[in-house]
Amino acid sequence: MVGVESPIISEEYVLMPGDRVLVIVNAGITYSYESWITYEGKTVINLPRSLALKKGIGTVDAVRLSGLTLKQAQDTLSTVFRKYLRSPKVKLTLIGLRSGIIFVTGEVQHPGAYNASPVERVSQVIAKAGGLSPLGSRAHINIIRSNRLHAIADIEQFEAKGDLAANPFIRSGDVIYVPMVEGIVTVKGALFGRGPTRLRTSALTTEKERVSEGIYELTLGERVSSLVRKAGGITPWADIANCYIERIVIGGNGARKRIPVNLQAIIFENDSSSDIEMMNSDILVVPPVNTLVYVEGEVVNPGAFLYTPNLHASDYIGQSGGPTHYANIHAAHIQRKDKRISVKTDPVVEPGDKILIPRIAIKWWQDYLQIISAVGVPIALSLISIQAYK
Repeated sequence: MVGVESPIISEEYVLMPGDRVLVIVNAGITYSYESWITYEGKTVINLPRSLALKKGIGTVDAVRLSGLTLKQAQDTLSTVFRKYLRSPKVKLTLIGLRSGIIFVTGEVQHPGAYNASPVERVSQVIAKAGGLSPLGSRAHINIIRSNRLHAIADIEQFEAKGDLAANPFIRSGDVIYVPMVEGIVTVKGALFGRGPTRLRTSALTTEKERVSEGIYELTLGERVSSLVRKAGGITPWADIANCYIERIVIGGNGARKRIPVNLQAIIFENDSSSDIEMMNSDILVVPPVNTLVYVEGEVVNPGAFLYTPNLHASDYIGQSGGPTHYANIHAAHIQRKDKRISVKTDPVVEPGDKILIPRIAIKWWQDYLQIISAVGVPIALSLISIQAYK
């Protein structure tokens, strides 16, 4: 039995060959019989045998119902039955769905002809064909009926917004043609995503954050906000102030340029000027917020430390075990993106900062003493050994 997503409405369902109906007739006496729509699109009129013999009725004609809705077919049968019965009332109930042939072509895994019922939608038939190929369009699927373009299905719209009109029912003989995508865009980073996902684990804690990377279809005129929605939306740990697009430079032998994107202005300020139009082969990156602070150079235990609001540079240097004997603390600085900030005033540290403690410059005489200490001791020990041997 074929599953249906909702009750079939008699004013909407169109009968076609293969459908089975229960015909209930009320005309002083009440009786019922099952019938089906023949391949010629007709159904046979049935009368109780006793009534047919009494009235001397022989053969009863078949009535064409194909192409009519259940309600229209019901009215048609009522009119026909008036030839044989007084004030008949006819009720039709659909008890069996036809199975038709749908042709699926274009960018699907297994093009071909598939059986489908009239309560199945475009996406369900495409699934029977193995789904879309990697280059198959999700937004411009052509439904061809009677050699004409009948509708365009948009599976992306259906999945994102539940728009049933974007994923219509099919009819026997329909051709579903899936064209190639017009363009593709890679979206990766701190998004919930529909492509492959992974968990980013903090260096010092067991905290995990979801990041994803997926390839999405690009239609003409689509902008950043649309691609973010396709990618499932941003996560709470997205760094929306530092997003960017990597775009191929024309004539640059594959080189890419970076275009800053203010996703915060797009989402929270409705700034359409920041909502950049995407181009084929763009890569949209939504980086996760860096929750670590890095201490490098001449400290006892260099490494990454979990960011805590309002801590100063000295706090993180302390967490790293403090400066070594060779640390040049006066030249220490914070590297914050393109800025270099001295630690002399012990500034407040921000997430992602790198605190660099350089090594103190050694004078020539210090180098000499180091060499003497490294080489002179073994020589002295050798001389003592020789003297003892004598």
